[in-house]
Amino acid sequence: MPHPLPVLLVTSNGVGMGHLTRQLAVAASAPADLDPVLMSLSGALPTVASAVARGALPELAGLRTEYCPSRRSGWLPRRGPAAALRRRYPPYQWEPYFRDRLRALVAETGARLVLFDGVVPYRGLREARASLPGTPFVWMRRGMWRAGVGADWLTHATVFDHVLEPGDVAAARDRGLTRERDDAQRIASISIASALRLHDRAQAREALGLDPDRPALLLTPGTGALEDVASPVRAALATVRREQPDWQVAVTSPALARHGLGDEADVVLLRDTYPLARSLAAFDAAVSAAGYNSVHELLGARVPTLLVPGLALGADDQLGRAEGAADLGAALVARPDDPTALEGGVTRLLRAATREDLAAACAALPAPTGAAEAAQALGALAAGAPAPAGLGDGEGLGPPRWRSALPDLRTPVSVDGARQHRDAPTLHLTQDLPDRLGDEPVEHLVAGSSPQYRRARARVARWVYRS
Repeated sequence: MPHPLPVLLVTSNGVGMGHLTRQLAVAASAPADLDPVLMSLSGALPTVASAVARGALPELAGLRTEYCPSRRSGWLPRRGPAAALRRRYPPYQWEPYFRDRLRALVAETGARLVLFDGVVPYRGLREARASLPGTPFVWMRRGMWRAGVGADWLTHATVFDHVLEPGDVAAARDRGLTRERDDAQRIASISIASALRLHDRAQAREALGLDPDRPALLLTPGTGALEDVASPVRAALATVRREQPDWQVAVTSPALARHGLGDEADVVLLRDTYPLARSLAAFDAAVSAAGYNSVHELLGARVPTLLVPGLALGADDQLGRAEGAADLGAALVARPDDPTALEGGVTRLLRAATREDLAAACAALPAPTGAAEAAQALGALAAGAPAPAGLGDGEGLGPPRWRSALPDLRTPVSVDGARQHRDAPTLHLTQDLPDRLGDEPVEHLVAGSSPQYRRARARVARWVYRS
């Protein structure tokens, strides 16, 4: 039997875990003749790696991953003139670093294709594509961009050999610049639940530590990276306690921890539950942000949901998505800046008749089969692609000699304990991804890395680290 063809799945950092989870859905849906390798700029990658390691994602057992810091990662200098300059110019030398990271990983894994899930095709990504002319590059570009956003990004669509656009339950409300374009293969919506073995109600409640006999409400208000998410949580909790005090409430714990509710709230904190999509049968209702993944997972599981859209989350038109789902009768919607609407929405959600109507509308939605469709498209493209050139001696990777004459804003480090700078953190080149990404810089190597790859990566690191 021939060896499966490696394909490289790349994600931007984004807000939350949307890009990362979609790529995981594609990886879990890949046929046996593909070998997905995941490279992510997301600081949430350790969450995924931990879930795989502890057996919470058996569908992705053996998935090789590699973390690449984004241009705003914690390894930037924190003090002095260099820190001030890097705050003003955060991507300093990051684009060639990212370009060479991609080039090196394609060579190391023998990837026949690169799939990028993100809104912005970075310059480093485009330059990597130019240096790998025989390797197909595919853009996973979801719709529902906020009106008027992203014209510059779309000028780079021609860099890619193929564009995939996952479907959206609220596509009729799409007001973004991608709506009228004809450059994409449109596929069904993507939900990681389509690739998982799902829990039934009893299994889900046991897995999440919920009372098996009481009604359960899920509060999942999003990341709050760009706006307040604590207020909707507090409003929902107050309404439940007033209207239906017998209900138990579960809240995704990162939102609580970051927004000051903590263990003082009388709720079940959901920790280490990724992917929560496996256990959504536990819930009788949900109050959720209106991100792509949350909407398609919850409505796909027929969970009656009040959507509280983020209003300032980059390119994503969460308000349009929430209103589109409401147009179909599949969800309720309330703006986060309207406390009266929030309380009224939760009150309606707690009524049995409302929940029955919402669940029935969700049952009529199209199945989220987009991950399998994407994997099939990748297989066809990869099958016709040649193997990339190997690493060789890594010629052309890393900065040229003359670069040392430029202003040096790079982070000073000591490489693997060879201390060369006073008080400099140690840069670790390692195949072991830490459970949490902190201030110590990490150059993460894909599992099974060759000695040549390690040497090449040490050269590439010199774009952004001074040793």
